[in-house]
Amino acid sequence: MKLRWLASMMLLLGCSSPLLAGEIQQTTFKNGVKLVVEEDHSAPVAMVQIWLKVGGRDEVPGKTGLAHVFEHMMFKGSKRFGPEEYSKRISAMGGNDNAFTSTDFTAFFETVPAARVDEVIGMEAERFANLSLRDADYQREIRVIMEERRMRTEDDPNSHMFEELSAVALRLHPYRNPVIGWMQDLKHLTIEDVRDFYHKHYVPGNAIVVVVGDVDFDHLRKQVARTFGKMAAKPVPPRFNPVEPEPFGPKRIEVHLPAQLPMVAIEIPVPVWHPGKNDKQAAALAVATQLLAGGRSARMTREIVDQQRKAFAASAGYDYSGMGLDLWYAYGMLGPKQTTAGFEQAFWQLMDDMGKHPVSAARLQAAKRNMIAANVFAQDSLYLRAKEIGHLEVVGIGAANRPNWLKAIDSVTAADVQAVVKRFLIPHRATTGILIPEVKS
Repeated sequence: MKLRWLASMMLLLGCSSPLLAGEIQQTTFKNGVKLVVEEDHSAPVAMVQIWLKVGGRDEVPGKTGLAHVFEHMMFKGSKRFGPEEYSKRISAMGGNDNAFTSTDFTAFFETVPAARVDEVIGMEAERFANLSLRDADYQREIRVIMEERRMRTEDDPNSHMFEELSAVALRLHPYRNPVIGWMQDLKHLTIEDVRDFYHKHYVPGNAIVVVVGDVDFDHLRKQVARTFGKMAAKPVPPRFNPVEPEPFGPKRIEVHLPAQLPMVAIEIPVPVWHPGKNDKQAAALAVATQLLAGGRSARMTREIVDQQRKAFAASAGYDYSGMGLDLWYAYGMLGPKQTTAGFEQAFWQLMDDMGKHPVSAARLQAAKRNMIAANVFAQDSLYLRAKEIGHLEVVGIGAANRPNWLKAIDSVTAADVQAVVKRFLIPHRATTGILIPEVKS
């Protein structure tokens, strides 16, 4: 009861006046473009985000990395704008812009004065529909992307190891491929591959316009109708979302890379949230992960790191808002006198204990309270609010279901946590990766 009261109060505090933050309003145009708006009149600022239902999962074998290429190419000019002119115009408004890509989506965003939102939407529609895609620009950017891959993955042993681990953990699901692409694919992509991907996926039916801030929904509906809404409807390609086979047993890999210290990483395929179908299961997985890794007092740090000294750092993670499944993960960073076998033993003993013994009421309440608080406090950021809306829309959960996630978290019991740990977070379903340091010759 106390947690429900706290959650209700925090939600009310997150919207101190109906004139400041409004309900989510949305509409879909005839060509498939969707507009989602959350009015917030607390300051004359707005966050504009254009979400595309296209990411790494929509690539074909041998051509990975194409979705991420557009994170770069969308800034290289269109019929109306020269290279980098888009960002210069946003900067001149006093705003800022950027983009990000995942396996499930690509998104472009701007924080701007609310009075300039119409102009920004017009600019976004222009580059969405009329991207230049010059080969000279592409050749420069693909070299930048390959260097980005070298810096973030190939020269980072931990990231490199996780990439290898994911490729082994899954057989069919596209999460097995890196969003930035495999290097051998990046070397062989051509401007024609880029143009084909653009014409196939950058279609109105894949676009979601998200605006949060000091705006008026009815006005924005007219502006989007004049811009994105005027584009010709085109076929929307089906998304690749296979059913990953249940693991037949545990898998292990060793990755030998130049590194200073070893690491153990574990990945396990688990369900994501399907509102109204598995609310309790997904929420219990999230709460279990919070109990394991939600801060210094969580069990992995408290028991494996501080008490048993089996690692100098340990954590775990779960994303409930994926498509098809999530690769739940846990890892331990090991010091010179710590062994991979010691960490694995301590980790699985901890998981066995979580499955056999219910968490105390006090720790369960604290975990749920912290999760709800983090979600509510994130509403202070226009960027994070728009990002949550866009993410939920693009993966098919729907932004209208946002409050239902907090309700699901609130309802999780100790028995629910035990059930998901015993069902999913078990050695039989895990893929374990061992990073073995090698000295550069």
